[in-house]
Amino acid sequence: MLELLRPQRSGLIAIFFVLVVAVLSSQLEAQRLPPQHGRHDRPRNPPRQYVKTHPCERSSCYPATGNLLIGRENRLTASSTCGLYSPERFCILSHLQDKKCFLCDTREETRTDPYKNHRIGQIIYKTKPGTNIPTWWQSENGKENATIQLDLEAEFHFTHLIITFTTFRPAAMYIERSFDFGATWHVYRYFAYDCEDSFPGVPTALHNITDVVCTSRYSNVEPSRNGEVIFRVLPPNINVTNPYADHVQNQLKMTNLRIQMTKLHKLGDNLLDNRLENEEKYYYGISNMVVRGSCSCYGHASQCLPLDDAITNDFDMVHGRCECTHNTKGLNCESCEDFFNDLPWKPAFGKQTNACKKCECNDHAVSCHFDEAVFTASGHVSGGVCDNCMHNTQGQHCEECMPFFYRDPVEDLRSPYVCKPCDCDPNGALDDGICDSVNDPENGAIAGACHCKPNVKGRRCDVCKDGFWNLQTDNPEGCESCTCNILGTIDNSGCNMYNGECTCKRLVTGKDCNQCQPETYGLSESEDGCTMCNCDAGGSYDNYCDVITGQCRCRPHMTGLNCSLPLQNYFIPDLVVVHEAEVSDICITYGNNGNCSSVPQAPSPDDTRPPEFTGTGMKRLPENTELTIVVDDIPRSMPYDVVVRYQPTARGDWEDAYITLVRPDEIDPEGECAGLVAAYGTETKIPFSLPDRDRQVVALHDVCLETGKIYKFKIFFERRVHNEDNPAATILVDSLTLIPRIEVTPIFSGSPIADLRLRDYINNNCNQSLYDMRYAGFASPKCKSLENSVSKYIYDGARMCSCNPTGSLSKNCESNGGICQCKPHVVGRQCDQCAPGTYGFGPEGCKACDCNSIGSKDNNCDLLTGQCACHPNTYGRECNQCQPGYWNFPNCQVCECNGHAAQCDPVTGQCIQCQDSTAGYACDTCLDGYYGDPLLGSVIGCRPCRCPDTVASGLAHADGCSLDTRDNNMLCHCQEGYAGSRCEICADNFYGQPENGGTCSKCECSNNIDPYDTGNCDRQTGACLKCLYQTTGDHCELCRDGFFGDALQQNCQQCECDFLGTNNTLAHCDRHTGQCPCLPNVQGLRCDQCEVNHWKIASGEGCELCNCDPIGAVQEQCNPYTGQCECKQGFGGRACNQCQAHYWGNPNEKCQPCECDPFGSADYQCDRETGKCQCHEGIGGYKCNECARGYLGQFPHCAPCGECFNNWDLILNALEDATQATIQRAREIKQVGATGAYTAEFSELDKKLQHIKTLLQNTTVSLVDIDRLDGEANALKQQLIASHQRLSETENDLDEIYNSLSLSAVELEGLQNHSRQVQELSKELKENGIELQESNIEGALNLTRHAYERVNNLSALKDEARELASNTDRNCKRVETLSNKIKGESDAIAANDQTIAEYRNELSSLTSQIPELNNQVCGKPGDPCDNLCGGAGCGKCGGFLSCEHGARAHSEEALKVAKDTEEAIVKKKDQADQTIRALTQAKLNASQAYEKAKQGFELAERYLNQTDANIKTAAKLINAVRDFQENTTASPAESKQLAQDTLALDLTLDPKEIESLGVKINDAVASLKNVESIIYRTRPDLDRVNQLQTIANQTKETANKILETANSVVENLSAADDSQSKAQEAIQQANSNIELAAKDLEKIDEETTAAESPANVTAKQVDDLAKKVQRLQKNILKNELDAKEITKEANRVKAEAQRAHGEANNLQSSTSATNQTLTDRAIRSEKARERAKLLLQRASKLTVDTNEKWKELNQLQDNYEERNLKLAKLQENIQPLTDEVTQYLRRIQEDAERYKVCTL
Repeated sequence: MLELLRPQRSGLIAIFFVLVVAVLSSQLEAQRLPPQHGRHDRPRNPPRQYVKTHPCERSSCYPATGNLLIGRENRLTASSTCGLYSPERFCILSHLQDKKCFLCDTREETRTDPYKNHRIGQIIYKTKPGTNIPTWWQSENGKENATIQLDLEAEFHFTHLIITFTTFRPAAMYIERSFDFGATWHVYRYFAYDCEDSFPGVPTALHNITDVVCTSRYSNVEPSRNGEVIFRVLPPNINVTNPYADHVQNQLKMTNLRIQMTKLHKLGDNLLDNRLENEEKYYYGISNMVVRGSCSCYGHASQCLPLDDAITNDFDMVHGRCECTHNTKGLNCESCEDFFNDLPWKPAFGKQTNACKKCECNDHAVSCHFDEAVFTASGHVSGGVCDNCMHNTQGQHCEECMPFFYRDPVEDLRSPYVCKPCDCDPNGALDDGICDSVNDPENGAIAGACHCKPNVKGRRCDVCKDGFWNLQTDNPEGCESCTCNILGTIDNSGCNMYNGECTCKRLVTGKDCNQCQPETYGLSESEDGCTMCNCDAGGSYDNYCDVITGQCRCRPHMTGLNCSLPLQNYFIPDLVVVHEAEVSDICITYGNNGNCSSVPQAPSPDDTRPPEFTGTGMKRLPENTELTIVVDDIPRSMPYDVVVRYQPTARGDWEDAYITLVRPDEIDPEGECAGLVAAYGTETKIPFSLPDRDRQVVALHDVCLETGKIYKFKIFFERRVHNEDNPAATILVDSLTLIPRIEVTPIFSGSPIADLRLRDYINNNCNQSLYDMRYAGFASPKCKSLENSVSKYIYDGARMCSCNPTGSLSKNCESNGGICQCKPHVVGRQCDQCAPGTYGFGPEGCKACDCNSIGSKDNNCDLLTGQCACHPNTYGRECNQCQPGYWNFPNCQVCECNGHAAQCDPVTGQCIQCQDSTAGYACDTCLDGYYGDPLLGSVIGCRPCRCPDTVASGLAHADGCSLDTRDNNMLCHCQEGYAGSRCEICADNFYGQPENGGTCSKCECSNNIDPYDTGNCDRQTGACLKCLYQTTGDHCELCRDGFFGDALQQNCQQCECDFLGTNNTLAHCDRHTGQCPCLPNVQGLRCDQCEVNHWKIASGEGCELCNCDPIGAVQEQCNPYTGQCECKQGFGGRACNQCQAHYWGNPNEKCQPCECDPFGSADYQCDRETGKCQCHEGIGGYKCNECARGYLGQFPHCAPCGECFNNWDLILNALEDATQATIQRAREIKQVGATGAYTAEFSELDKKLQHIKTLLQNTTVSLVDIDRLDGEANALKQQLIASHQRLSETENDLDEIYNSLSLSAVELEGLQNHSRQVQELSKELKENGIELQESNIEGALNLTRHAYERVNNLSALKDEARELASNTDRNCKRVETLSNKIKGESDAIAANDQTIAEYRNELSSLTSQIPELNNQVCGKPGDPCDNLCGGAGCGKCGGFLSCEHGARAHSEEALKVAKDTEEAIVKKKDQADQTIRALTQAKLNASQAYEKAKQGFELAERYLNQTDANIKTAAKLINAVRDFQENTTASPAESKQLAQDTLALDLTLDPKEIESLGVKINDAVASLKNVESIIYRTRPDLDRVNQLQTIANQTKETANKILETANSVVENLSAADDSQSKAQEAIQQANSNIELAAKDLEKIDEETTAAESPANVTAKQVDDLAKKVQRLQKNILKNELDAKEITKEANRVKAEAQRAHGEANNLQSSTSATNQTLTDRAIRSEKARERAKLLLQRASKLTVDTNEKWKELNQLQDNYEERNLKLAKLQENIQPLTDEVTQYLRRIQEDAERYKVCTL
């Protein structure tokens, strides 16, 4: 079985064997190959030579694993072994042998007896070697804590552990290991039967191989023998992707193994019996233990050897010394061999051997060491540093030459002659002739190049630098500086190095080449030295600029380095000056050919075509017309060409035209125009012609105009054709343009560069685009640039944009031309005018004229009003309307408005401003609120509606009215909610009082009515009367009783309340939520479920608490129907507070089986408290196994004794029950008093009596009341008789009315006949009207008058008939209403008679019951009142001693007793609540104190650990200082140390003394020999100094951390003091302890601060010492060359060295003092540690005190629970009294109900 459980060998060993098998297989296959035939001298496949290789050659290798216990019995120990000092008896629990107990004797004399000796070494083998006798180790009896420990002599790899036990496996144990020989321990795994109990807080789930978990797999009771515990370091169920990872290898590493067994399986015997003989059966026993592992070689060895070549006879022993490969050494191959330190040591893994690499020293050294910093700096490539480099070399690999030597590129690096001495010129070299050792092209270093003086160059420093000359030895700079500016000289050469002469660059001048030539700036290293200014020819005044910045002198409003850009909001104007002809106001026509006119021109829709005109249009001129243009904006006085731009209207040239220049005054003789004026004089007419093929003509050439003056140009257009008049001839003039003669400006004349510009201007044909605007858009950039330059000159800089703020989008304009960004339809450079065809210049731009093409002359309109130029008989702004009174342009028609309007809409014909209250398209309808027929004329036209009044009165309730054409009456169109002929009443389903000036509103019934039904609400109040959908309320806004939901959404649902959980005293559920009124502890919308932890909803009285026992129940919730709680094992009963089924007793102590007899018992479950079984009838006994009392026979055959026995038995039982009840009542009264037992009953009785009293007072009836009722009845009879009389009279009247109606019907029929006659007569009159007019007019008139009188008479008769008919209708309705009223009154009188009879009977019955009721309630039967006790309706009831038998007297007495009892109970309850609160607060304070103390203890323990670490660090520092102090090296190193000490001791000297002493030290050092060896031997000392500096810094940091931690501890303990001050007296002791601890920590803080200062001083001294060492090294290098010259001074230096030796002794004394100081600090730290231990002890004491107080609190809680149990028992005792009081209350309630209905 053990073989099956053993783990498989590691994967690495398996891979190794697979490789070996593969190699062997290939060898066998090679041997089996048949021999090759053919030529023997040249085999085709020559046989391979297989050479056996070492297993570690190409990969990692590992030794074989084995049991590490074999051969190491002396290293295996146990903390407990049976019979170690004397024989000890032990027993086994159960076995098949005869003997039960045995002896264990593990003394030395029984070592060879495996039956008695059970030492720890017996677990190595299962049996004694050479025999089959089993062996085992056994611990002492009953001792639970036992330890087995294996201490290995070296580091091993541990894979798994198998332990076989001879007894039960431990109930709890854990395995731990150490990989630092016991310094620290780490737990591998916990094993426990109950992990949570044995090792709380330890996880049980394993996720990673480094997790420390607890498992129960190997801790069960079974098996009782040969049970195993198996532990694998690498669990097989976790996939390890990289078995060579650091955390994996760290898990396998081990030097010590320890098994801690902490708990035995005792099977519960210790719970029942503590005898020692029980302990003899329980112990630990191990028959075999296998610790599988191998020696730890980190993959660098395949086998291990014994330590120290020891000889052992255990061939299976796994040895601990590795046979190392891969250039490693050490016990575990943990380091590299000598001179193999180029790479850091690493474990081998997989195919990576990680072998140690040999150092590369280029044959200049024989030893090396590894440096981690060097390795990191090299990118993890090489870390080996060579020691003691030879042949004048140095460096990590001896690859560098020493100072004053350089590497010869010709020699090989390994050559002993690779380093050559430097050869520097002493006149120009520095550093005593030291040179660069190697070539470094990137940094400009050349091997052998000397370090030159500042002004010297060359490899040997023998040449002056450029700009320097005169190399001299005594010149510290080497060469003198040239006076030339190096920037201005050619190639920065400065001057001639021998004579100092300068050579300037092309654009540099001056004696020292330090100035730029004119028109240049910026002296620099450029090829020419300076940069041309390149100032803009027009934007700057000249080409001179600032010599440093290059800034030119700009003209006004120009900017930029070369003045080529205008400022913001400025622009470069166009070169030409344009004056538009269309804006000229002076235009005179001397003929009859028409006048001048402006012709607006819209811009071309094609933006790609250049414009053919400027401005907004042109001027149309006929023949013999003179156009005068005023020019007042000449930019500069100079010659101009005057150009006239035009557009012909017909083919052919305009032949006769003249232009005249009118000057304002004479030309300024001092001005620019002096001498430049043309030959023609003032106002000379100059003829010119206008060809039709061109669009411009130069009318005047080279005219000089002066700035600031106003000129007039008169252009006379005489004839189109010479000597031929043409009245129709016209011409369109665009503008007069002045073009400056740019060739006379300095831009194009006066200098070579100007001539060059003019040549470019001419070659690019720029003049064409300047004169002909059609080519302006095609001008080249060169032309535009030249023209801009000329414009800047002519206008003297830039001009402001001056964009019109109304018409432009911003203030900015284009930099060339100055065109602003215009708004829609706005034009002009400044955006200051509307475009042609638009008007209304404003913030939004301009609007289009939109002139009608038919009615207007053109698309131009007035710029302000927008009025177009209309043809005759057209109107409107756009000329698109007819004249007033007409419409439908251009086919105008007369407006048809029926005489009620004068005008109509010119487009639609809609009449405008209808009069006479009319409206409509043709004023053919009345306005809203009017009615009539507008077509009949204004006399009987529209009239105001009165529904019931006009709109102006505010009492109109109609949307209008109309004319009824049948009778010309008004028909009101009532608004919604109004009705009646004049809308004077509210409509159905509306309410209000419109007759009183009110309004009608719609009945708000929340959409819960039938809108098509009538009478849904009251017309006066609006209350809803016919609510639907189960709703109610004045607005049907609520669900009716028994329903719930949102009535507004018609979703009222019937309440579905569960009858078991609903409180029936409340009528219905909530109208909105549907929540039913629940009984106590019932929840749910339907009250259909108990609250949490409640049950018994079927009781109909609410739910009860489950009261599940907190110990025996799994949870507090029970079955909601049965109340059965879910019980734990061993518990039963409904509340799980009893034993389980068929058991009885206290489950917390012991449960016993019922053992009820199956024949005699009715149930197998007995009484859970007494154990008595429930028997069948006739069966008795405790177990129901005998005949019961009153029965005879042999069980189970029992027969009853008879009737006699039964009778006597009933009597005796009744007497016994009465006696017991009396005794119980006495006990209760004795405990709580008589009043306390009936408190609730008395309260309920008082409430019921008060209710009875109220009923009696409300139902008081006296004889006076009865007489009054009789009088009222008689009055009602008299009224009834009178009503009968009125009814008779009404019937008579009704008969008379019927007769009158009959007569009216006859008269109405006669009137109808007359009406027909009138109609026939009217028809005859109409037919004979024309005849009457043609015949006798007068006779016709008389006949007509008579007919008219007859018609009037008939109309009056008709009106009387109509009035009579209406009166008849009203009388009918009155009679009908009166009849219904009389009928209703008759029914009411009959009902009143019946009610009076019933009242009389009831009054008689009540009167007869009053005496008896008075007797029961008030104490005496008063009829109706008693003199003393009173009675019903007497104003008093009871109150005297003789009235004590009344219910009121009893009630008052009971009420008094109940109130007194209630006050006593309330006081007791308040006292109990105070006690509970005090206990709870004390418990809470104690818990807080415990937590604070725990935190303080943890902080103190953490501080203790840090103090221990600091002590260790200080010890290491002391040892390092002591080693440094005791270091004895060779004489050269000692000399160097003395020199360094001398430097350190001279800090107190003055500068002169220090300098003198330095000279002496230099002399002394110069006398030394073998300087290289000295430096090498002193290098470890320097390293040690650096290490001491690092240690001092670390110590300082550690001290700071300790200080911070101490401060944190002090703050936390202070917080704990504040919290524990609230506790009681026991907690105060803990507070005092914490305060003492805080004081100790403060002392520690002070001592730590004191220790910090010397540490800082030490660190500073170390820093100073390191600096001086560096200076000393430099001095050694500098003085090495002079060592031979100062040998003569050796004796004098010797004397100085002796003196320095004395100073060194003083320094040593100081060092000793420093060591003593550090020792004192260490002693203080040790004392601090002792104080920390005391603090820990105090904290432990505080914990103990807190635990004791916790126990006291628990005891108080137990007392509290015990008192609660007593209270519960008292409540149970009160229950019978409560039931009795309930019976009394029920009886009183029944009497009250009987009194209420007056029944006996």
